[in-house]
Amino acid sequence: MTYATNADYLLDSGQNVSLFMDVELTDEEKEKQKSNSGERAYNTINDYLNGKTVIPARHIRIVKQIEIDFVLADVMTGAYTMETSNVSDWIEKYSSRAKEALTNIRYKASAEDVVANAENTGNGTIGAIVTNDMFTQTEQWILTCVSSTQFSIFGSVTGYLQNVTIGTQYPEADWTGQVGDYNFNSQAYPRFEQYPISFKIENGSTVFVANDKFTFKTYQASFLINTSGRLERG
Repeated sequence: MTYATNADYLLDSGQNVSLFMDVELTDEEKEKQKSNSGERAYNTINDYLNGKTVIPARHIRIVKQIEIDFVLADVMTGAYTMETSNVSDWIEKYSSRAKEALTNIRYKASAEDVVANAENTGNGTIGAIVTNDMFTQTEQWILTCVSSTQFSIFGSVTGYLQNVTIGTQYPEADWTGQVGDYNFNSQAYPRFEQYPISFKIENGSTVFVANDKFTFKTYQASFLINTSGRLERG
């Protein structure tokens, strides 16, 4: 299975790849060549990303177009086409474009969907997990109900953060008016803007009870901001 599974490959000219290969190949031969090309593209991308990215490639949207370009270059290399197709120039074009995009992949921090424990009593929900490009890390999170109003928060890398109150956006505002922290308490640690995640838990028709749980995973960005404020790309 490739990143761009069942993609309808089109050349920059708008021509379908299957039509491009119509001169010599049967439908079965065309599908076989595209499948083999897709597998080679998949492996090329995986080999490049190995050790370079901390998130599954499915989270990187541009990977689909990179794969398509690799597939097109590979298809053209092996396709039985007329000399007038000027295939050689196109092979280099698609291959170069894919390699350049692959070496410049950048992505923001992200989070997978929250999963509720199947044994939960409460049927409330958690809104979208908001991540932080500077402080979100790649880790597993566990939210556990500790009372009728609060959940504990544990990250496999971050450790425990302060509890979240049900029905309140997390992290919670502390409107002390102190300067330097967007009107949040500048003495608190971590500071508001340094929290790796932000979210809100809402009760449902059945309230949460002790040990109800939610889990999800976050992934760090491919770039960080150093202490001097400069953007460093990894």
